[in-house]
Amino acid sequence: VAQLPTTGPGALSAQAASESADGGRTGDGGALLLDLRAVNEVLADRREASLAPTEWWLSAAPGRAPEVAETLRARVDVDPAQVMVREETARELLSDPLGVGPQSALLAAAIAAAALAAVGFAVSAAGSLRERGAEFALLRALGTPRRQLARLIATEQGLLLAVALLVGLALGSVLTRAVVPLVVLTGQATQPVPAVLVELPVGRVAALLAGVSALPLLLIAHLTLRRTDPALTLRERGGN
Repeated sequence: VAQLPTTGPGALSAQAASESADGGRTGDGGALLLDLRAVNEVLADRREASLAPTEWWLSAAPGRAPEVAETLRARVDVDPAQVMVREETARELLSDPLGVGPQSALLAAAIAAAALAAVGFAVSAAGSLRERGAEFALLRALGTPRRQLARLIATEQGLLLAVALLVGLALGSVLTRAVVPLVVLTGQATQPVPAVLVELPVGRVAALLAGVSALPLLLIAHLTLRRTDPALTLRERGGN
């Protein structure tokens, strides 16, 4: 594998500093992940001393991890700081100021972009309907039913809105997967290991799309269903 947790330049910095103080040789030569029992069996066959583990990875039953961690930390022969829990580490990473700032800025930028998109599309739809007001008034004067015009406007604007949402969703997904791993850092300003797993929750994405499309849809419905006098509209626009 390319990387192993708890290894690498960041994890070896303290060890390298102590080796330098002792006059030893420093440097990151990589890491090996081995099964302790299998290694000891091999060493036993070769009549060599077994390896003493320097680190234990434990799994607990669902919901029992905090209890197991507290039990281990209560032992007199264990340094509490050496007992690490995955959920606690995840909370520390999420609350670290070095990562919270860029993540908050990214969230604020996403909300601002969604609001600007909603307002921009609403203004565009309102301007388009206003420019075509004379055309719709002429169709009304020629006997076109109001419902048919309403369906025409709803279909046209709905198609434009759907295309805009699909393009925005595709671009947002690509940018999220490209930018989020760059702004999520550890306390040492390094990339976490394993790498960040970017997930787009379907419910929140659907809520965001619904929020973006709510204002344009309400405005289109208001402009479509309001009652206007075709003769007055044509007279204002210079029609005959």
